[in-house]
Amino acid sequence: MLGISIRASAEEIRKAFRSLALRWHPDRNPSEPDAADRFREILNAYETLIDPGMRGRYDRARGYEKRKRSGSGRSFQTDEDGGSSFNDVFHEFFGISHRRVRERRGTDLRFDLQLPKTVVAEGTFEEITYSRMVFCRDCVGKGRKKPVRTCDRCHGLGEVEDPYTVRVWIPPGSKDGTRLCVQGGGDCLCPGIPPGDLVILLHIVEGQ
Repeated sequence: MLGISIRASAEEIRKAFRSLALRWHPDRNPSEPDAADRFREILNAYETLIDPGMRGRYDRARGYEKRKRSGSGRSFQTDEDGGSSFNDVFHEFFGISHRRVRERRGTDLRFDLQLPKTVVAEGTFEEITYSRMVFCRDCVGKGRKKPVRTCDRCHGLGEVEDPYTVRVWIPPGSKDGTRLCVQGGGDCLCPGIPPGDLVILLHIVEGQ
């Protein structure tokens, strides 16, 4: 989504986000109907990768090699009221607070779905299976059980990988690049906070 390597530094992530956010911010693209969705996807990618903890979980869930920790590069630390210093990015680029752009909820996920043009022409239901991250219900996301024992289920992470299946209606005549949203189909990393959404990106191909 950000067009960067899985080894990208915090500064490279920040630079990529700045370029794409300026390109796709809805206020700068009033004539492009998909600008808001693109901007939200870019924001979700940035939030996931700029936070060291979230980036580590993202990498582990997708089978990437564990990164070596080092003191180089910049990181963005959480502040006292639960936000993060990349609020400064929004203030610098757009003159607004990140808290006004995004409500507190889980992370959105993207699923690329390839379908033949002949199938899409009449509309169809598709069953999609994917993995999302959810808070561990055994320890309620804390990573430990009372008094101090590490949770056996999540091994102290506070989160587990959850295989998830949804049945989605593909409207007839859908075009290549169409985005469909499944509300609540994204990651749910904290009790009491709504899960993110699943954004399905359609790729229409020739053939049966």
